[in-house]
Formats: sequence, structure tokens, C-alpha cells
Amino acid sequence: MALKNSKSQTEILESSKIALTNVETNPIIKPLMEDLGYNTAKIDEGKALLNQAKTQFNSNQALEDKRAQAYKAFEEAKTSIEVKYAKDRKKAKIVFRQNTLVLKELGIKGIVPKSYVKWLETVNLYYNTLNTQPNILNQLATLQITQQHVTDLLAELNELENLRATYIQAKGNAQNATKTKSKAFKDLEKYMSDFFAVARIALESEPQLLEALGKLVKR
Repeated sequence: MALKNSKSQTEILESSKIALTNVETNPIIKPLMEDLGYNTAKIDEGKALLNQAKTQFNSNQALEDKRAQAYKAFEEAKTSIEVKYAKDRKKAKIVFRQNTLVLKELGIKGIVPKSYVKWLETVNLYYNTLNTQPNILNQLATLQITQQHVTDLLAELNELENLRATYIQAKGNAQNATKTKSKAFKDLEKYMSDFFAVARIALESEPQLLEALGKLVKR
């Protein structure tokens, strides 16, 4: 039983539930398993492991959903800023094409960095420079880069950083939950592996009864 994806884990939960339920309800299987140590107390151990794995599975799924939602919100906000910045950058390059000093102050010489941190520094530099140097900003007014526009972009950048912080936290929570879930599934798998090994011995003379525990028997 590999832990490769959520589907296989769902199958592990389902097959374990079938086996642990049917071992107690089948009048032939129950006494044979009890003779080999799988009494009510031992089966309850398996049920507890099953419940733990199911709880961790559901918790992990919920946290993965939160992580995905947080990432989507962050990416959408970043893309929106990227589009606006690309246009504003072009406008400034046109207006100040003969002014190397201003281009350098605005941080728009060369290419736009690809890494998030460097990109954020570059975009922040651009709008913060415009925000603190009205003499530069005023020259862009005819191209619809106004103080209000700059203020709005700075607010969007601040929100972007908040969204990224939320995403990083959600990612960490999901990763931690994945670790906890993996441990729960490993414990369940070990128990079920031992369970079926004993079941094969208990049902050696009637192997077809293994199908009542959810195990396909070759005919």
C-alpha cells in the first residue's frame, strides 16, 4: 500500500475499514482470528489507528485547500501588479529616455528581475521613488501616472506582502500536516500488514474468506 497520492490513501482507509468491520461481523472469521490473538481489544487498536489516519487525512486535505487558496490569491495579486508595473515602467522609459540618472533612481535600467524578492525590491523602488519625488512624478502625469495611481500601487504592494505571508504560513501548516498524516498512515499500514498476514494463516483452509476482508483471492 503505497502513499503516493490521495486516491491511494483513500483506498487504504476504505480497505482497512472493510477488513476491521467484517472481521468482527463474520461468524466464521471472527473466532479463527481470535484464536490467533485478534480479539476485540486487538481489533480496537486497528480501529483507533484507522480513525487517526482518517482524521489526519481530512485535516491535511483542509490545510492543502487553504494553501492552494492562499497561493491563488497571492499569484493573482502579483500578476495584477506585474501588468501595471510593466506598463508604468515603459511610460517612464519613454519620458526619461534621455535622463540616465532618473532611470537609475527609478530602478528601470536593465531587465526586470525574475526572483520574487528582487522583483519586489525593484517594483517598490519604482513606486516609492515616485511617491517621494513629486518632480519626477509630475512629468508622468500626462501618461496617467498620478499620485493616486502611485498610492494605489503602494497599497497593492503592501497587500501583496501580506498575502505572501499568509501563503507561507498556510504552506508550512500543510507541510506539517502532511508529515503527521504520513506517520498515521504508516502506523495503520503496519497494523494492517500484520493483520492480513495473520488472516492468511487463520484462513489457510478457507482462503476464499479473505475476500470478505476485502482481499482479492486468485482463483
